[in-house]
Amino acid sequence: MNELKPCPFCGGDAELRHTDITSEYGRTSYVTCTKCLIKGTMINISFKYSSDERAIEAWNRRATKDD
Repeated sequence: MNELKPCPFCGGDAELRHTDITSEYGRTSYVTCTKCLIKGTMINISFKYSSDERAIEAWNRRATKDD
């Protein structure tokens, strides 16, 4: 699994989370900042594909202060 980059807004630690509801398409994954609580894109992908990996990729593509 890819390592999460810090929050692009506050520099806080990021954490992978999931919604409590699993739909017919699979579960929804997203990344959130543990400091400012901003959320990344919510990814809902079928059980055949990793929604966790896609949520991490979406979070890590965000612009940071160092970019």
